[in-house]
Amino acid sequence: MATLKQIEQQIKINFRPGQKFSAQDLLALTHLSRSMISGYLNQLYKVGILAKANTRPTKFWLPLQEKVFADVIGAHDSLAPIIEQCRAAVNYPPDGLPVIIRGSSGVGKSMLAKKIYQYALAQRVIQPDAPFVTLNCADYANNPELLSSVLFGYVTGAFTGATKDRTGLLDAADTGYLFLDEVHNLSQENQEKLFLLIDKKKFHRLGEDNNWHQAKIRIILATTENTKTALLATFRRRIPLEVTLPDFQARSYHEKLELIWHFFENEAKQINRKILVSTTLLDDLFHSHDEGNVGAIQNKIKVSCAQAYSQQENSSVIHVPTSNLNNYITIDSKQMTLLNQSTITNILQQTFPNLTAEGIGDNLGKFLALLKPYCSSDNLGYQIILHNLEKGLNELKFFGLKFSFENLKELAILINLLFDYRSINVEIKPKISFKYFRIIQELNRLTHQDNFSPLMQLMLVSYLQTNLPITTKRPALVIMHGKNSATSIASEANQLIGDYVYTSIDMPVQVKTREIVKKVNEYVQQIETKEGLILLVDMGSLEKMYSEIKDNVQGDLLILNNISTALALEVGFALKQNQPMEYFTQLDYTQFNVESQYFEGIARTQNIVISCMSGQGVAEKIKEILDKFKPKNEVEVLTLDYNKLKKLKDLNNPTTFKNTFCIIATSQISIPGVECINLERVVNGNQNLTCLGNLYTSKELEQFTNELIKLFTIEGASSRLQFLNPDKVINEISDIITALEQQYHVVFKNFIRVNLYLHLSSMIERILLGDIGEDSIEIKDFKFQKFVQVAEAIFQSIKNKYNIKIPLQEYEYVYQIIEGQIES
Repeated sequence: MATLKQIEQQIKINFRPGQKFSAQDLLALTHLSRSMISGYLNQLYKVGILAKANTRPTKFWLPLQEKVFADVIGAHDSLAPIIEQCRAAVNYPPDGLPVIIRGSSGVGKSMLAKKIYQYALAQRVIQPDAPFVTLNCADYANNPELLSSVLFGYVTGAFTGATKDRTGLLDAADTGYLFLDEVHNLSQENQEKLFLLIDKKKFHRLGEDNNWHQAKIRIILATTENTKTALLATFRRRIPLEVTLPDFQARSYHEKLELIWHFFENEAKQINRKILVSTTLLDDLFHSHDEGNVGAIQNKIKVSCAQAYSQQENSSVIHVPTSNLNNYITIDSKQMTLLNQSTITNILQQTFPNLTAEGIGDNLGKFLALLKPYCSSDNLGYQIILHNLEKGLNELKFFGLKFSFENLKELAILINLLFDYRSINVEIKPKISFKYFRIIQELNRLTHQDNFSPLMQLMLVSYLQTNLPITTKRPALVIMHGKNSATSIASEANQLIGDYVYTSIDMPVQVKTREIVKKVNEYVQQIETKEGLILLVDMGSLEKMYSEIKDNVQGDLLILNNISTALALEVGFALKQNQPMEYFTQLDYTQFNVESQYFEGIARTQNIVISCMSGQGVAEKIKEILDKFKPKNEVEVLTLDYNKLKKLKDLNNPTTFKNTFCIIATSQISIPGVECINLERVVNGNQNLTCLGNLYTSKELEQFTNELIKLFTIEGASSRLQFLNPDKVINEISDIITALEQQYHVVFKNFIRVNLYLHLSSMIERILLGDIGEDSIEIKDFKFQKFVQVAEAIFQSIKNKYNIKIPLQEYEYVYQIIEGQIES
């Protein structure tokens, strides 16, 4: 550590701030090796003592210590690039560069111009007594000749009343800075005179043509207008640097807070009193869109404080405003605690091993503990957000979740401190977490913020999942005519059930069914519908609604008419228990006077069902083959999970398969009234597809059969892998199959062998892609339990190689494929 300090001292002695050097340059100043010096330099860089450029060789330097811009709010955020450009303009030899500052009225153009002048003094590029002269060109907008005389001076007789020579502002600004505000009011003639000064550093006084006057002046211009239309192109070309200051609402979240705090702090110093400001007033100021921008905010604060002071002059504490004496924040001389992005990055890195919903949820408590010190009771942003969340607690009750005051505080911490943080872009899946995102949208609205960043959304989703989890999995929608009818029933049901069960859509009274359908389909596109959808409505053509909605729903669609609170509660409590869809189709709705129930099992249209023991992946591949051929009549080709197919069969509901033309499955299944095709028998030549003759030509059926046979070969299956190496996978799966054969003392039939290969290769890809659900089965059968114990050992090599966990559901598929042969 002593050596590190010595290196730092040597650098400060031998190199001035801003002067660049390398490790090689320090070799002569110390006895250390080059590699050791590089190590020390990097340590000094990490703690902020040195700056670094990734050049060859790497260059280091002591940062410039000027503090002129340090108190400019936004100097290290939104204004950082502008300030860096202004510094460059000041330091450019020999006499700097002219600058034009654009921006709306009140954004701080005059302030920045004065800072540029002060920076030039600090850098000693101008003399300590160099002047700073200001002229507002708008004062002379209707008298360009008078403006010319004020700016350039005049000689006797130049105009009526010019009885003696007069110098102008150019003479006054010589060796210093001239700041021309509202420069768009300069006449074309005066612009031409000014760019002559910029080019030649000389000018004529008004009324003389031959006598030149010298002036060494640095120029800053400001305007609220578009310089391309307001200024001559020849003049504009003389101003190489143009910067634009952002409006108040374009500033970052924390900059706006800092500006408001700063103005109130100034007023507290002015009246020498402690000021307490209402969070309602602070929120109004924060979202102000008044003309005049930052200046208007400052004036509004000054007037508010003046009014409060006049009413409380004898009080040691001034409440602003005096009415509604609740939720006040103390403004004192303490600086606002701000968390910059690098600090947040460090906290994120030390808290979360990975930025996923699960990874965040596991460590969220630790993260909040690290953030809480930055959100004290006098933190402006935190208090405003918390106040707004408390005001909006009734709106949050819609979701049926119990938001405690501690929840609101922790949500306020996350929103306040992470709002500006956009350095990390994470992947979010709003469809999967739709209900949580609806809550986030409401939090966004209640806190009057712009759109949350992806990281903020992920944080809030993780917080809600961890602290306010939603139990109900299947989506349900209440849609009714009337201003708040649907929202009222959904809110009441959610609160009584104690979970976010229902989403609501309120429709105008006169709306037609097609508008309802449009709204529902927009909703369906935002959600995951694999588990189906339940729709509760008050009126409308259910036939039309079902036919125009069901194609957008992946799972089953159930629509119930004549909704009431009692019906919503009956269905809602069952939804919270995550009852299967069949439960809702068999409920007795007569007590609720439900007019109609539309649940059409597999599909409303003629359909062909493809189902495979080895999972949806293989069924989808078969569907791809069949979709190549165009049927003679309209028919829908569906894939169905084999377990779900068996459950539907066991329910023995006569309407379930009433539109099913045939079922194509990899195993034997029998459903009364439905033609069932066993793929194993088709591949082995023991069954044909003639039952499909009314839909496809004999040539198409022959091609389909050949494609199926090709699929159920190792080569055919291999060709359908998306990214796994077929040659390697086939060997790995072959080892698994051999181990299973040895375990059960059998030799699998060729169809079973290929079926295993299809399933296992597809399974590995699905698990790697994350396209696989959680276990939803229990081990009840003793034989299957013994199989799982054996399989865990046999599949260990694949689990280790691909770093995957195999769900019980997948073991069940494997067991179903081989069950018949190992038991025989």
